Amino acid sequence: MKEKLFKFIRFLFLAAVAVCTAWVFWSGFEYIRTAPRFSVRRITVLGLKRVDEDDVMERVKLKTEGSTNLFAVDMEDVRNRVEEIQWVRYATVSRVLPDQIIVRVVEREPVGLARIQGHVYAFDKEAAILEPDKSVNIVLPILDGLHVNDAQGNLKKIAMYNKTLSDLGSSGLSEVIINQSNEVSVVKDEDGDRESRGGRLQGAMEPLPGSEREDQ
Repeated sequence: MKEKLFKFIRFLFLAAVAVCTAWVFWSGFEYIRTAPRFSVRRITVLGLKRVDEDDVMERVKLKTEGSTNLFAVDMEDVRNRVEEIQWVRYATVSRVLPDQIIVRVVEREPVGLARIQGHVYAFDKEAAILEPDKSVNIVLPILDGLHVNDAQGNLKKIAMYNKTLSDLGSSGLSEVIINQSNEVSVVKDEDGDRESRGGRLQGAMEPLPGSEREDQ
């Protein structure tokens, strides 16, 4: 009888400890979820060079006047929205107690220029086709033969383009043309004194064919 009573008391004790522990955790969760101390009041964006901070803030879509709890922010969703910006390669989003969100952006780095449907665009090492940016200043032959929404095909052609420049050198060339059969031809500068291809971007500010603008 005493043994059964002891087990019952021990059970009640353990149950009480479990209830108290759960209550402490629940109270703590409710506190950080509702306390004004943990309301988002600052959003800091780092790593921008070409991307406009306003474009990032428009994607973040968080209010900073105390109406959004720091722990209620879906960090993955914010990251995905920021990465929809064409010039953003990837982003990380983190909380800084008690009231700050930090968005770190790694932008795409253009490595060459391509002519697509009569307009000049930049491209990066991952074959992302990038809308013109006046700050791009690349002194290399233009690659003719890339296509929008054909990353795998473009990667192959960029590799062929780089090999052509490695074999022939870029001096004296104005364009490298790769056709649908992956045959390579080159166009030489008439005067042998090629100007910066970045200057051509200023007259080619057109949206990518078949793609949507980032502000839609």
